[in-house]
Amino acid sequence: MLLWNRQLTISPDSFNAGMAGMVDAVTHVNSVSDYEFALWAPVLGTFGRVGISSRCEDFGPFADEMAERGVQDDAFRAKIDAVGPCMAGNPEDTLWQILHIAGEMGALPNVLTYIRWQAAPSQLMAAVEFATGMADFSSGITGATTTVSACQWGYPNGIGLITGYDSVSAQQAASIAVGADSGFAERLAASADIGRPETIETGVLRRIV
Repeated sequence: MLLWNRQLTISPDSFNAGMAGMVDAVTHVNSVSDYEFALWAPVLGTFGRVGISSRCEDFGPFADEMAERGVQDDAFRAKIDAVGPCMAGNPEDTLWQILHIAGEMGALPNVLTYIRWQAAPSQLMAAVEFATGMADFSSGITGATTTVSACQWGYPNGIGLITGYDSVSAQQAASIAVGADSGFAERLAASADIGRPETIETGVLRRIV
């Protein structure tokens, strides 16, 4: 399973118009696409940075559909032209391979947390092993599903953990429970050689579409 992700940043002075335009565009795409796209906005993280994600088994047909939509779907093109001036810069696309699932992969969650970082090539396998162990550990405590993914395209040598929740309250309770377990600190203490600390990013996102 692959996870495609696009990050965009809406200008602060155009946030309301930009978010409305993104909702309109993603809703339209879902009405015509063979794939399901989700739109995410930050609860905690960089204000104005939104994400679009979709899962696929084969990136080739997925990419071909997106390219065809950009050329032939006049309604989509008009929506993108309308929302473009609200953006603070060009979007960033990444493609992640889901390597491990702790828990049951079900419907899209209402809220998710993400942790991602980049490793040196020599650290990559150790980073995957650490992430897999942490995913199993936290899911075992909270019951929440956590995926471990790796990225080479768009975010080279990237490792990501994504955990889904029904609500922000559920996420907060889970975070407290994991942090209170002594096994959490033990795992962090063993994480010295799994990547570059300056690349660590975290956030809490709410699904808008």
